[in-house]
Parts: sequence; C-alpha cells; structure tokens
Amino acid sequence: MTAEKLKIFEEFRPHAEPGMLQEIRLFLGVEDGVSEYNVKSDESQKICVNILLEKFSYVLAKNVFLHLSEFMRHSYFNVYACEEAEELVRYHFLTGLSGKDGVRMEVVIG
Repeated sequence: MTAEKLKIFEEFRPHAEPGMLQEIRLFLGVEDGVSEYNVKSDESQKICVNILLEKFSYVLAKNVFLHLSEFMRHSYFNVYACEEAEELVRYHFLTGLSGKDGVRMEVVIG
C-alpha cells in the first residue's frame, strides 16, 4: 500500500485503553474459525493483532475482521484498508469518537 494511502493511519493519535487487549483476546477466543492469535500494543499504542485461521480463506478472514471491527468500533468514525497476499490478509483499522483520537489496529490474518 502506498505511503499516501496510509497517511491517515500515520497522522492518527491512537491510545489503547487499559483492559482493551484482554477484551480482544477474549473476543478472539470464541470466534469461529480462529486457531491461534496474538494481541499486543506497540510503543505508539497501535494494537497489533495476528490471527491464524483453522483453514485459511479470504471469506473467513474478512468475516473475522468484520466481527472484530464491529466489536471494537466507536460511534464517530471507522476506517479500514485491506491488503491481500497469498493466504494472508492485512487490515489497517481506525476507529474513534471525534477528531483524530481513538484506536489504531493492524490485523494480520493467515
């Protein structure tokens, strides 16, 4: 994905609220088709989620991401971009209440 397309993701001011990572882990623990997952936050407070599916398919990857984004969404705005590769999908997701503050996630599904 070009730098210009990712500009909104770079200008965003993310913050990961206490307990948010555990909520995501609990959510993924009961999501159909998910075999393994890893959830962490980096130094910029971007949430990084890596998901391994029981059997990869683009449809299942999209469904898992959409369920997760619906679970995490805030009321003011929700934006995502998707990159597909062979048996791997990467989503960049922003959700917030107002301005450029909220949650920034990178979700990799394989």
